[in-house]
Amino acid sequence: MDSVVATNMIHLLVGQSLKAAVPLTAIVLAQATARFFDEAGIGAAILLTMIGVVLHWHLPQHRTSMEERMKDNKLTDEEARRQLRFYSWCASVATVLGVVVLIAVLFDLTR
Repeated sequence: MDSVVATNMIHLLVGQSLKAAVPLTAIVLAQATARFFDEAGIGAAILLTMIGVVLHWHLPQHRTSMEERMKDNKLTDEEARRQLRFYSWCASVATVLGVVVLIAVLFDLTR
């Protein structure tokens, strides 16, 4: 008996106007979130690509700084190689990831 009362209460609370508005609301929300994610994706792609480019530009200066610190015995040879490898790896990953995200967002926008 309780389930019948609950069902009747639901039907009473949810009228025909609310039932008709739910699909429209879902469509509007889906379009708004899709646009937000597209814009955020473009922003993230640009930011990642720019970070990668700046890291690539800064790599020669970083390498020179590492050599100076090695000469001053503040850094070992192995530590310097490890830092340079990590720095160049991060620069490449950021650049490639930014381009991949941009391609994915542009592909999604054209569909």
